[in-house]
Amino acid sequence: MSAWHDAEPSLYGWLLKQTQNPHEAEDIIQEVFLKALANSQRFCTLQDGKSWLFRMTRNQFIDHLRRKIQSVEVDEFVMPAEVSPPMVQLQRCLPKVLMKLSDHERDVIEQCDLNGMTQKDYADVHNLSLPAVKARLRRARIELKTILVAECKVTQDQSGVCGFQSFQPE
Repeated sequence: MSAWHDAEPSLYGWLLKQTQNPHEAEDIIQEVFLKALANSQRFCTLQDGKSWLFRMTRNQFIDHLRRKIQSVEVDEFVMPAEVSPPMVQLQRCLPKVLMKLSDHERDVIEQCDLNGMTQKDYADVHNLSLPAVKARLRRARIELKTILVAECKVTQDQSGVCGFQSFQPE
């Protein structure tokens, strides 16, 4: 319990920063606490319980995001009027295409590009160097673009996305 009491404020702070919603952060932290209790025998034998708790929290947050993405209907998104039609279609396609990335690629894109986590914070949470995170993010973006072009038939001109075909599931 002492490891939990030491780590819980940091875990909650990180979750709050990621979710921007105290209720979501509390729900996730509660799920982590319950999992930690359920695995108390294993947890007590660890030398670095805080790292294990951070890993559990990160995994729980990722699971939370996946459930959220799968439960939201595309039509529920409200797009501002100034967003071009190709961009609206692209935003509808993105959650489906993200699922085609590897877990590592999807995680770095979701955290850094979609949730606004800094690359430095991502490096700290995942015990990586900043150059490693930058390289991982660059590779993930290239892979995402490749999948978008292939799956959604995205075409570009100098101003950005100009053509798009709806996502066709396999």
